Amino acid sequence: MDDYGSLADALAFGPPVTVDGPDRVAVTEARLADFEITTEAVEIICATGSSYTADWTGPTVGSLLDAAGVAPDTTHLLVESADEYAVTIPIREALGGVLAFLKDGVPIGAHQEYTNRLVTPGTEGARDIKGAARIEPLTLEPGEDPEALENLFPEGERFTANRVEHDADETADRSP
Repeated sequence: MDDYGSLADALAFGPPVTVDGPDRVAVTEARLADFEITTEAVEIICATGSSYTADWTGPTVGSLLDAAGVAPDTTHLLVESADEYAVTIPIREALGGVLAFLKDGVPIGAHQEYTNRLVTPGTEGARDIKGAARIEPLTLEPGEDPEALENLFPEGERFTANRVEHDADETADRSP
């Protein structure tokens, strides 16, 4: 199946991600054509120190922000997951990112309790959000601490990755 068809199937696994801005956007199958879709090989570095590289497919963060009419003076993105985990990502890092619904060509929601992952090259795994639900652009003043806006310890259950074992010649999925 092509990436567009696989993405459309993957979006059926969960509620849409919203991108705040003057033109608030919901990432849905009907809106896929409005976004630049890409596949990027990105290395995820887990808090444990382990890492793995996968091909992540979805809309580029830049195209999502453009569709929402986000202001050019945005300095950070606050990304919240469906389990209320929230981190800030500097805009320069975020613009290279992908809101991925496919991992190695397979819908993420087919094997996980979350349906997407916002991945940004060079960002530590804890900031590559599983189950992104909302992306909010922020314009912070110099000296304002973006980490003060984060929620790294939400109440209740957290998303964890199911470890999918591959054949003996492949490394196990070590999602953080």
